[in-house]
Amino acid sequence: MVRIDAQAVGIEPFLDEGDSFMSVFNALFIIIPIIFVGMIVLMIVLAVLNARRLRSKGISPLATEAEIVADAVRGSTAQRPGAQPAARPAQTLEARLAEIEQLHATGKITTAERDAARVSVLGTL
Repeated sequence: MVRIDAQAVGIEPFLDEGDSFMSVFNALFIIIPIIFVGMIVLMIVLAVLNARRLRSKGISPLATEAEIVADAVRGSTAQRPGAQPAARPAQTLEARLAEIEQLHATGKITTAERDAARVSVLGTL
């Protein structure tokens, strides 16, 4: 067994008054594992919350980020049950002109704006 001379090593101030160094070490020995376990619990709670949020949006929690982005790009969200279409269907020419006339009749657009909109709609032919 090896004995350490406290004066030779320079740790004598830590060993005075009831081994305060050992009490600090013991406290750290208790505090560090508690912090470690707390971090693990926090990570699990956040993972569960994230999985619930993804499931509520109809996305598999096990899907990779690349799969989710690829689905969004392909527009697969419109194929899910209950999802709304991304864009409204194209209107007929008559319906678009009637909408412009209705906006003008209700005073939401001016005569100049109506004429510009009609030219724009008729220009798409």
